[in-house]
Amino acid sequence: MALLNKIRLSVKHTFTHRVIVPIRNLLREGLTPNKLAWSFAIGLLIGSSPLLGFCTWLCILAAFIFKLNQLAIQVANYIVYPLQILVIVPYIKLGASWFGNNADGITMDQLQASIDQGLLNGLKEIGILMLQGGAAWVVVSLIIILPLKYVLKIAFTKMLQKMNREKHAVK
Repeated sequence: MALLNKIRLSVKHTFTHRVIVPIRNLLREGLTPNKLAWSFAIGLLIGSSPLLGFCTWLCILAAFIFKLNQLAIQVANYIVYPLQILVIVPYIKLGASWFGNNADGITMDQLQASIDQGLLNGLKEIGILMLQGGAAWVVVSLIIILPLKYVLKIAFTKMLQKMNREKHAVK
């Protein structure tokens, strides 16, 4: 039981210092909840894409194009990485079904084995499937971007209000 408690505290500590603290700092520095919500939503969606190895670069590009906060988008990208591993195969299967291909036998182990052969060989073997998964991801992302941004804006607004109350209570 003591080991589980140590793990829980470690996860909480890591989440607090790698996610909550940067978000609070951005809000303290004047980033609006709306801008933070857009940055975070885009980072979460890009970070969950099936395009392994390209998420950080896509986040940099999106932040530059849409004038989003680079730190916020990368923090979101970092947070969602475990989700990327979970959704890559479903995205590939969904995209393959849309394009009339069969990806029934595809597994994360097969994807890893293809990449382990070398990036170029791996891309030759699974590149089309990855692009089809990317198409499915784009459609899903377009559907959920606005609700996600709205929920995040509410959460960040409440966080900012709480921070302001705490600041005034201390004085």
